[in-house]
Amino acid sequence: MRKPIDGKLRNRLSVFLVCIAISTLMWMLIKVTREYEAPLRFTIHPIELPQGKVLVSNPDSLVTLVLNAKGLDLYSRLFFSGQNILNVSLAKIRLRHDGEDYSGYLRTSRMLKEIAAQLPAGVKLISVDPDTVHFVFRKTYYRKVPIKANVTFTFASQYQLYDSVHLKPDSVRIGGLKSIIDTIGFIQTNGRKFEKLSENSSAYLHLIKPAAYPPVILSADSVLVEVKVEKFTEADIVVPVKLFSEGRSLSYRIFPENVKLTCRVAMHDYKRLDPSLFEASINYDQATLSGSNRTLVEIKRKPAFVKLVKIDPPKVEFLILK
Repeated sequence: MRKPIDGKLRNRLSVFLVCIAISTLMWMLIKVTREYEAPLRFTIHPIELPQGKVLVSNPDSLVTLVLNAKGLDLYSRLFFSGQNILNVSLAKIRLRHDGEDYSGYLRTSRMLKEIAAQLPAGVKLISVDPDTVHFVFRKTYYRKVPIKANVTFTFASQYQLYDSVHLKPDSVRIGGLKSIIDTIGFIQTNGRKFEKLSENSSAYLHLIKPAAYPPVILSADSVLVEVKVEKFTEADIVVPVKLFSEGRSLSYRIFPENVKLTCRVAMHDYKRLDPSLFEASINYDQATLSGSNRTLVEIKRKPAFVKLVKIDPPKVEFLILK
């Protein structure tokens, strides 16, 4: 063992290893081309649930299928398929009412064609275990909840959101166990960022299902989000100031008589601006309580399409005439 390997022995060893590799490959090819029977576990995925019912328990969620296939097909199912899923229709299941629960079962021996149709070509179904698969349901309750859009905005220079974000639909009908849906106040959308907006934009956003078991049913999968954008400018409006006194008729003078309101308004609505749409006043009762004849100006009325930026001056003086 301590002597170095000479060239002749090295060549013999190389030939031996090549022969071993070829033999192993031939053995594997023979194995994978033969047919075998083997059990494989599948997870049941219930579909087409009975109307008005929610699945709360599936005790037999795993079934074992004995399959006949070539070795290559079986090995690929064992090692490369991940989780084996078996769709099972519950459209024709018969239910028995027991308190709040509705229980039913299916005979797997009557589902052989349905199961075999989901297997790859060349794979034969021999048997299914267990013979009976049980399901437990409860009544589905429904309620309507609002949708909240998870959106953020950035705008191009001088542009702003013209109106609130519109959602179509603005609410969604949810269904599930009463104890679950009673705790859900709204359904949120996926996040979306609208950047440097200078025109109206819209996008379909997916609705996020609440993390709950059994899963909650939504009447819609997505919602249309509409964002209305307008170019804004600032405008000055001169408005007279009035004195307000609860249940009293007073003669008064105000200094100055008018205030200048700086407003931000969309270019689309600029021509609609008019002083008559605004009402500025001071409260006599609050002013007398403060002991000062100089008081803040309040804007009692303004159009909804206007955002007030500044009142100049913010305070005025008043004089009660005897």
